[in-house]
Parts: sequence; structure tokens; C-alpha cells
Amino acid sequence: MKQLLLLILYGFTITLVSCDVQLEPNVRILAKGTVTDQDNLPISNAKISVQTRRSNYSFGEEQYVIGEGYSDNDGSFSILSFYDKDMDFAIEIDAGENYSTYVYKTNTLDFTPLDLTFNLESIALKRLANFNFNMVRTSGDSNSINYSIKYIEDFCLEYYEGMQLNASQSMCYQEYILNRSANDDNPNYDTTLRVPFGETVQFTYTINDEPEITEMITINQENYDFTFSY
Repeated sequence: MKQLLLLILYGFTITLVSCDVQLEPNVRILAKGTVTDQDNLPISNAKISVQTRRSNYSFGEEQYVIGEGYSDNDGSFSILSFYDKDMDFAIEIDAGENYSTYVYKTNTLDFTPLDLTFNLESIALKRLANFNFNMVRTSGDSNSINYSIKYIEDFCLEYYEGMQLNASQSMCYQEYILNRSANDDNPNYDTTLRVPFGETVQFTYTINDEPEITEMITINQENYDFTFSY
């Protein structure tokens, strides 16, 4: 069984696997910046997590939080954290389910700021909405449809090499395409997608192999219901 080490830093208790993560002795770093929404309004109480061994998404088992805090009423944050030299060092900003998630990521084996300060400056999160999609067959047996839903994901990861953004390794509000078909085996389908408020969803379909039709749907409600019958 792996040995667990509890570390207490300014009121936060952090659990690390001591045999896997080697913290830099007597070193602390500062993560600072400001969190706003897409209208430049401050977001308070957003969780700021300094992480090591972080995968591009947050699914990895070997992901450890080494510092944590929250943004103030004006959206600003200043988090003192332990430090680990690792190729997957990250600072994550999570303001809850109503906003997108932002991740700053870098390789601290190759880069450490001279003043031990990671200044993220101003980070704008996107407000999110539910896109409630419902496909219903009303035309009877033997009718089929092939369709796709193109939308913007609710996640932004920016990868930096030193002070420079590496766009090829970043994944920021990328387009995602959901491809589906409905037929006698599965005539109906429904799902809820989390998409940025104000963005456009592209719905493209062809019924019984007829020419394609595309509809553009602007998400202008927090719960946007879209039902399509074929």
C-alpha cells in the first residue's frame, strides 16, 4: 500500500502519495490572476488548484493537488503553493457547473519563473447552458435519419512553453462533432450537452438518404430545448 502524507498549507489539507511526488524542499510558488466571465464581470469563489502529474483532462489517477484557494469578490486570487518539478504541472480554475473550466499547463522540468510567480493575469470563463436535444420518429417504420451535432466544448487548456503559448498542444473551446443515426433499431434519441451560452450549435441531417440540411441554433437560454421529429 502506498504511503500517504498529509500536508497542511495555509488552512488547506493536501493529500499526496509521498513515493510518487517529490516536492522541491523549502520552495513555495505563487499562483495569481483574476477570474471573470465572458462579460468581464468578476467571478468570486472560483476554486484555484495547483496540480502536478495532471493529464490533459481530469481523469488521470496520478493527479495531485499541491496548493488550493479561491478567488475573492473582485475575482482576484493569490495562492501560495508547494512546488514540484514535473512535465505535467498545472493550475486549474473551476467556478462550478455554471462556467467552463480553465487549465494552465506547463513543463516545470524545463521552466521555472525567476520570481517563483505564475501570473495567469486575466482568465475569462464562459457561462454555460444546457442544450437539451430530443430526436423523435413520428413518420413510422422504415424511415431513418443520419445526423450530426457540432458544438463548442466547455473546456479550455492552454499549454505554455516558458512564457510562450504552444497552440498545437493547447485545447481551448474546441469544436466537437457528435455523429448519430436513428432507424428501426433505435428510432429515438435524447441527450443534454453543456455548451457556452451564446454560442451556435450546428445540426446537420439527412432523412432516408435525401440531400443534407443544416440548421444553426443559437443557445440564448440557460436551458435550451430542441426537439426534432422525422
